[in-house]
Amino acid sequence: MLILHTSVEILAGRAIEPGRAGDPEGGRAMRPNQSAPPQPAAPGTHLVAGPIGPLEVTLAAGTGAPAAARAHVMTWLAGRAGATTIIDARLAVSELVTNSIQHADAPVDAPIHVRASVASDVLSLEVQDRGTGGAITRRTPDLQHGGGFGLNVVDVVSRRWGVDRRAGTRVWAELAYSAAGPDS
Repeated sequence: MLILHTSVEILAGRAIEPGRAGDPEGGRAMRPNQSAPPQPAAPGTHLVAGPIGPLEVTLAAGTGAPAAARAHVMTWLAGRAGATTIIDARLAVSELVTNSIQHADAPVDAPIHVRASVASDVLSLEVQDRGTGGAITRRTPDLQHGGGFGLNVVDVVSRRWGVDRRAGTRVWAELAYSAAGPDS
């Protein structure tokens, strides 16, 4: 786990602030001064296409789901997004899907929905599962036994993130999007 933490610092060029872990305000997952979470597309509707058409994939919860989510997002962004965007999206979706598997209290084959879209300079990622319990907050990483890195990583690589619990659990993150340049 320490390697992941170091990779985030090096690859994303940003550091996790150790004092920011946890949430002293009773489980509010958004950063201060944030607006309400973006609303999910209604079932059966299509997201408005940005510079890249939207990505929607449903995965079975299980140990292979984070790798599958990374592969889908990386394929979707390949040749269309800059290196920093791809690195940040890969980290964020991996952590969100891993958290879904570990904390949703759902059967191994339960569906996990991964969605991504681009509008202007914002890459929106969301992971939705059937889970309805537990607090979704950042916590201090456990350097001895592992764990506690997921939402800290998401916080570092995203502009903002939050949780919507109206239908299961939907954790969303908005990342900076840069299009692929001629050298990408």
